[in-house]
Parts: sequence; structure tokens; C-alpha cells
Amino acid sequence: MAPRRELNNIECLGGAVVGRWAYVHAYDKCKKKTAKEIVRELMLHANHPQDDATSRKFMKRYILGRLVYGMYDRFKRARKYEEWWTEVHYDLWELDKVLTKEELNKYATAVEYEHKNKYFGVFRRNNVFPLAEFPDWVVAIRGTHLLSSTDLKNDLAIVLETLKSSKLIKILKVVVRRLGKDYKYCNVNVTGHSLGAAAGLLVCRRLALKGCLVEGHFFNPPFVALESLARTCAHAVKHALMRVFPADGEKLYERLKNAAWGASSTAFQAVVEPDGKKKALAEFARLAKVNWSPYLYVNKYDVICKTFLSHFTVAMHGSIDEDRKMWYSTVTEFSKWFLGKTESFHLLPSAHLVVIETFEERPYRAHKLWNWMVDPQLPYEFKQAKLIPSPHT
Repeated sequence: MAPRRELNNIECLGGAVVGRWAYVHAYDKCKKKTAKEIVRELMLHANHPQDDATSRKFMKRYILGRLVYGMYDRFKRARKYEEWWTEVHYDLWELDKVLTKEELNKYATAVEYEHKNKYFGVFRRNNVFPLAEFPDWVVAIRGTHLLSSTDLKNDLAIVLETLKSSKLIKILKVVVRRLGKDYKYCNVNVTGHSLGAAAGLLVCRRLALKGCLVEGHFFNPPFVALESLARTCAHAVKHALMRVFPADGEKLYERLKNAAWGASSTAFQAVVEPDGKKKALAEFARLAKVNWSPYLYVNKYDVICKTFLSHFTVAMHGSIDEDRKMWYSTVTEFSKWFLGKTESFHLLPSAHLVVIETFEERPYRAHKLWNWMVDPQLPYEFKQAKLIPSPHT
């Protein structure tokens, strides 16, 4: 009887898991459908003289979200995926219309990579329904599809800070740079969700270091480098020790932390690139000088991106060199020895933070793009966060 009872329990557990997955999938599908269908009502009221700044900001955020969703559905070959952009009066441009013949030949491998994986689209606003908040050009980048091995490799590259070596970054940078040169950088927006947000951040950060400023809107950008994951694991270890050893758990944790910190500090001093800190500080200062601040859309309950909030929480006092974690990743130096070229795209001196919290939808749904699109009255907190004051302020 016992084996039979255990089998029944396993079947019940399996049924519960399948049922939960089916519910989550159906709920997400419903929300995505809602996000797509509210466009008609929004477009009717667009450009209304009584529209306030908040509604116009939502309208722009909604448009950008639709273009990203269009990239998701194009990759999945979903029915009528073109409606995501045609209903808001944008046209999709193929890369052979954007890049020069020389660029198409030079980056032929990266272009083929993009054609195969369909990560991003280049959109131009048509003149049927002009609106001041709509950018003339948008590069929209999708996030991860869990059944794509290429996407999962790029996700791992985010953690290891080696995304810069991806063919996605190579072709994306060429495209954004070409649009900026041909149509002025001020007329180009870059947007993306999750993996797409990471790619967009990296490319726009690189261009900003050269003085080419591109407005970026990034939904749920990942802050999941090894360093941040290590801190998350440390909190979990501390919590577990406190539960198992209520009296001595905190002391045990402090001993483990001190031992680990001592070992890692010794190793870091042994392998760190002498000019690494100097280079990172110079890049931070340069970004502050040009006053580049991307828009980061962060959900407080999204474990993938919420570390951006703590990154900008601590106000800097005195020299920036006093708190290396704010601007410099030790993981980058470690990784160079094993993985080659690395770049900490997520460490920024300033940003426009748009913060929401969705209590009933944590933590899985907190990462969904539709959170930013289905409710025009969604309460949010807007912060202009800076670690280094701009010379112009």
C-alpha cells in the first residue's frame, strides 16, 4: 500500500505542477492579448490637448513595448505579428535598407546571425499619425525564448560579462551607429526587454563613451552578474544558518564571510589588471560628462533587475574610489583570465529609474513585459539617479 500511496502523491504533485504551469501560461497569454488590444482606445485619445505628461509618457512606453513584443512574435512566427507595429503606424525596415553595401559585406556573418535569430527590428515612424512623443526611428530588441539555445548562451554571457563578444552586439552596434550617422542620434531610440535590454544598454553605453548619445528605454534590464548573484547566495546562506542555528547562526555566517572575503581579496590582488580600476573610473567620468542617462524600467519584485535599485541607493560621498562596487566589477578582471574580453554594461553612473511593484505577481510575472503596458494608471516612482554629478548640473 505504501508504494501505491507514494505513487499517488507523485501523480498529485505532477498534476499540480502541470496545472500551475497551464494557469500561468494562460494568464500571461491573456495579459499579452490585453496589451495588444487596448491600442485602439489609446490611439483615439492620442494628441488630445487635455492629455497630461503622465498619459503621454505611458503612450510612448506602450508603443516601445509593442515594438518589442512584435520581435518576440516574429521570432515565434506567431499569427499577425505585424499588427504589433502597423497598428501604431511604424514600418519595419530590413537591414539591407539600413546598412551600406560595404557594411553588409563586412559584417555578413553577423547579419546572417540576426536573420536566423531575429533578435531586433529597425522601425521608422510613418506620417499617418505623427505624435511628438513617438521617435522617428526605433531599434527594438526581444528578450529570451527559453527554447532557444542561442538565447540561453547569451544569457550566460550576461552573467559572465562576456556579452560584448556576441554577434548580436556586433551587428546591433553597426545598425544603431548607421542610423545615428544618417538620421542623427537624437532621432533614434533603442529599446529592449530582458536580454534585449542588456544588449541595448551595452551598445548605447559604448556609443555614449564616444559622445554619440542615443535615448534608451530598457524594460527589466538584467543585473545578474556573478558578483550580484554571489551576494544573493550569501543572503540565502545567512537565512538558512539563522534557521538551523538560531543562537549561533549569525556568528557562523560572519566567520564564513570573513574567510571567503579574505581568500577572494588575496586572489583578486594577485590577478587584477593594474589599470582596470583606472579605466573603469575614466569611463564613469566620461559618461557623467556627456550626461547619458538611460531609462530603466524596474519592478521591485523582479529578482533579475531589482539590483539596479540598490546600485543607485547609496549616495556617493567624497571620492568615487571609496566604493568600488558602485563602478567596478571584480568579476570582469577574474573573467579575463578564463573567458577573454569582458565588459560590465550594467554599472552606470546615472539613469532615469521608473519603478513599479506588483505584489500579487511576484516573482515570475514581475519580469513580464506586459506589466508596463496594460494599465495606463499604473502607479510608479520616477527617480533621476546619479552616482557622479554631471559637470553641467
